[in-house]
Order: sequence, then structure tokens, then C-alpha cells
Amino acid sequence: MRVVVKIGGSLLRGAQHFVEAAKFLTSFESPVVVISAVKGVTDMLIELYKTRSESLYESIRDIHADIAKKLGVSGVEPLLKELKAALDLPEGPDVLDYFMSFGERLSATIMNGVLRRMGLDSKLFVAPIITDDNFGNANPLEDRSLAAEIDSHEGVAVVTGFIGRTRDGRFTTVGRGGSDYTATFLAKLLGYRRVVLVTDSPGVMTADPQEVPEAKILPMMSVEEAMEAARLGAKRMHPRTFEPVTGGMYVEVRNYWSRGTVIGNFYAPPPYKVVLKCGEGSCVVGLEAEEIVKLGGEYVGRFSALVPMPPKWAHDLFVKPYFEKLLWTS
Repeated sequence: MRVVVKIGGSLLRGAQHFVEAAKFLTSFESPVVVISAVKGVTDMLIELYKTRSESLYESIRDIHADIAKKLGVSGVEPLLKELKAALDLPEGPDVLDYFMSFGERLSATIMNGVLRRMGLDSKLFVAPIITDDNFGNANPLEDRSLAAEIDSHEGVAVVTGFIGRTRDGRFTTVGRGGSDYTATFLAKLLGYRRVVLVTDSPGVMTADPQEVPEAKILPMMSVEEAMEAARLGAKRMHPRTFEPVTGGMYVEVRNYWSRGTVIGNFYAPPPYKVVLKCGEGSCVVGLEAEEIVKLGGEYVGRFSALVPMPPKWAHDLFVKPYFEKLLWTS
């Protein structure tokens, strides 16, 4: 069974980073690879849409042309000319999504070129997910008409993350950070079980390490807990990332070197997993969040409760003891 691997934009900052990502991808057999935009480029494209600035366009052009030149790959020039022409487009409900689509289209083109130069049978698929026309936050549809070709391609399939297209061919976006959502939805659409979300974090952490220096990598997490953490704003998680994860599907959140966090439809002790800075205090996420409500916490969701204390205090009180117990009994 093929695996869907998403490479996050935080890992794509220059030519060498594309090479590192490509080498990592060779550890999988014929993966479906979902690619994010080069780090910072989506924000630049949003600003370009607002200002139609020639100098900003030149900055975006130079970033991608320089990476492509260093890697010896082609295919970005037509896209850059297309983006230049877009500066003259009038306002419209779909125009911002069109501008933002260039980030993933450019980075996926570069990645496809790198993989082909390495001798792999790689093929580029641009926006193979059909969505509705809710531009800016489009909803993917259960329509395999464009994605079916991915399944039939026996080599590496390089897919643009974050973007889809309407039935009449206009580009849409599924919300910021949407490459993760693209990966899980595509896996469900094609019937694949395993999704690997690769980022610069070693996994899902028990807290923001900047708030809680001793935060740990969670080895396992249930889909329900992951959805709740994403809904409450956990970093690097699109709110809808885990909605498509059904049945025997599972997701690994990791970097190139870690074992990361496995997320699936299973019970994953310990009961309290993540502490987030939330409201006037901290949100504690876990399967037994209702127990915290009984102790005086405020109900936030089925798997989360708000406690009036800083993240480090909440982490020490609710999460740390269970990790110590886990280590003691393992």
C-alpha cells in the first residue's frame, strides 16, 4: 500500500533543502508526495495580490529562479510569467486563491524536477482534488475524477498541497496550513492507510517548548484528541487535518530523523496529552478531560478543559505525572 508523505514549507527554504527532502523521499516506495510552498512565499503572494507590486513579484521570481538554477531543473519560467500576467487581473472572489496557488505550484514543480534528476519516475499532479467554490476555505469533494490518475501512476506522484480546483477549473485553497489536510484527504480519497506529515518538529509536543521547556514528544494520540488540539490552535495543525482519518488510517507527525507521533483511531494513554495556551489560562487536551471539569476546570469540548493557570503549571500537574508513570512501568 502506498504512503502519502507531506513535506512542510518550513523544510523548503533553499536549494539544499529540496535535495534533503528528495533524499528522504527515496526511503519510501513510490510515495504520493504532497508539497507545500517555500517558506514565507504564501505570505508574499497574499501581499502581492493586495499591492500588485513589481518589486515584490521580482523577489518571488528570484527566490524560485535561484533555487531552480542551483538544482538544474526547469519548468518554473512559465509559471513565473503566468504570475506576472496575474498582476493585471481585476478583483474577483477567486483571484486571491489564484495568486496563492503559485506557491505550491512552483515548489512542486521544483521538487518534481529534483526527483527526476535523481533518476526517479516522478510525475507532477497540480490540484488533483475537486472542491466547492468557497474560495479561501474550500471544502474538498469525494470526487476521484482528477485524483484517479495518481493511483494509476506507478512512480512517485508529486502533488501540490493546499490547493484544489472547482469543477470548472478555478483554483481554490483549503485554508492556511492546508497541505496537511490535502494529504489526509487525498489518502482517504485513494484508499491509502498511511500518511506521514513531515515538518521541522520531531512530533506532536505535550506543550509549546517555548512555554514549557521540558515538553515531550507524544508517542501516540487518538484522532479525537488530535482534532481537538488542532481546533484549539495547536501549532502546525490545520483544524481539519484529521477529519479524513477513518477506519484503519493513521498519521505520523515527525521530522526527518524522529520516530514522531502516531495518530489513529485507537485509545492512546496517558489520558492527558497536550497543554495549550488558551483563553485566560491553559487548555488541557485528553480523553479524560471531563475529570478535569469535575475538579473545577471549565468545559471547552469533549476532549478538552480550561484551567486557570499558566501552561507550565498545567503541564506539571496533568501531563508530566503520566509520562513519569509511563517511563516507570515501561
